[in-house]
Amino acid sequence: MDEETPTAAERGLAKAVASGEWFDAAGEPVRGEVIRRMLLGRFPWPDGAGPDPRGIRLRGAELAGGLDLGEVETRLPLRLVDCRTTEPVVLSGARLSTVDLSGLAGRNVVAVETRFDRALLLVGARLSCASADGTVDLAAAHVGSVLDLSGAHLVNTGPDGPAFHGNNLTTAGGVFLNRGFRAEGGGPLGTVRLSGAELGGQLNLGGAWLVNLHGPTLVADYLVTRSNLMLDNGFHAEGRGDNGTLRFVGARIGGRLTALDGHAFAAEPGSLALNLSQAHVGGDVLLPVAFTPGLVQLDGFGYDGVPRGARLGEWLHLLAHRTSHYTSQPYFQLAAAHRGAGNERDVRRIHLARQRDLLRRGDLAPGARLWHRLTGLTVGFGYRPAVALLWWLGALLLSVLLVVGVAGPAGLTLHGGQPGSCALVEQVGLALNTATPLVKPDVQQRCQLATAGAGGLVVAASWLLQALAWAFVTLFVAGFTGLVRKSG
Repeated sequence: MDEETPTAAERGLAKAVASGEWFDAAGEPVRGEVIRRMLLGRFPWPDGAGPDPRGIRLRGAELAGGLDLGEVETRLPLRLVDCRTTEPVVLSGARLSTVDLSGLAGRNVVAVETRFDRALLLVGARLSCASADGTVDLAAAHVGSVLDLSGAHLVNTGPDGPAFHGNNLTTAGGVFLNRGFRAEGGGPLGTVRLSGAELGGQLNLGGAWLVNLHGPTLVADYLVTRSNLMLDNGFHAEGRGDNGTLRFVGARIGGRLTALDGHAFAAEPGSLALNLSQAHVGGDVLLPVAFTPGLVQLDGFGYDGVPRGARLGEWLHLLAHRTSHYTSQPYFQLAAAHRGAGNERDVRRIHLARQRDLLRRGDLAPGARLWHRLTGLTVGFGYRPAVALLWWLGALLLSVLLVVGVAGPAGLTLHGGQPGSCALVEQVGLALNTATPLVKPDVQQRCQLATAGAGGLVVAASWLLQALAWAFVTLFVAGFTGLVRKSG
């Protein structure tokens, strides 16, 4: 067949394009080179009519020889729906209008640094390859509207190739990898890559299924979105890697982060599953603790408003037992959110949990650890100063028991310095005088403890109780004024 001579299917397509209609090829081959010539204006149009502004509308064709539109510039929309090919679709460096490859079955689509003035659609595409470039490669591409791969199935069996490569991608609208979207493979650099991408709308992964046996499933470091990040509606991610199955390091999410009814798993138990280090969410955070059984990294993670999807106790357990190491920032962030909502009781609860975690996992010198443990027991690290009063009351009670229950019956109390038993009221006054640092109910000291023999032991015990009483009162005052609170 002459390369310049159109086949019957290609002549039918040309007629449909000239009239602005769809052409159904019914499985017949249409050469990709013919489509390229049509977009470049080099095709011999019937009757010299030329293409309609609606562009190329082709359904159900076999793209013979693949499709190479590299460096092509055209304003004509290109819609190749439910087509198939055994060769790559190459769009790199081109400037195109709307491109609709929905239902495409084949190898891969390479569109590095391509500019799509309007939308790019790969809805329901079925692509499988072993390419280091990626099954869908949109690195540094620009999409003027939405990028929609909902329901697509992308597989890369290469050792280092991603299923979706969108590093430094920019879009004016949202990116939809949802409604049954599946991506498999990717190797150590990730199945779906969106590092440095800037999206003018949401990133929707609701219901997506991401699997990588040799690395992370989603790497979106320094991703920026103007709207929501959605990991909900049955979202599933399973991968391995020291930096997390899902990575959003330094990401900026303009809307909400929702992970309701989603799950992320690390291949090895106890490995990092979700990495939100230094990320920020401008809207609500709906992150159930059940989203992942693995570790999470929340150091530097910021958000506006109180997190939802989990109770406060679940969040505190997550911070204390599901993070790789102690860090104070996630606690302060959570406390600030609850303080902004007016939940002061919850704020104290959060800081108490923070101090306990610091004591358990923090890097404290032995002396600091001892002091921290002491203030925790006595004043709740400065957030529960009333506990010190309970300890003081305990010291007061012990003092009364010592004098009334031990010294009195043993005849170790002196009345006016002379041998003889003190009255019960005088014994109680002596005990209060010992354990009450600021109030002296028995100024005249009419009842005293004997110092000879066993009385010396009772006197020494009373001194110890007096020291403890002073310490507990001092800790109460310090805790009440915030002097023993640590910044962590």
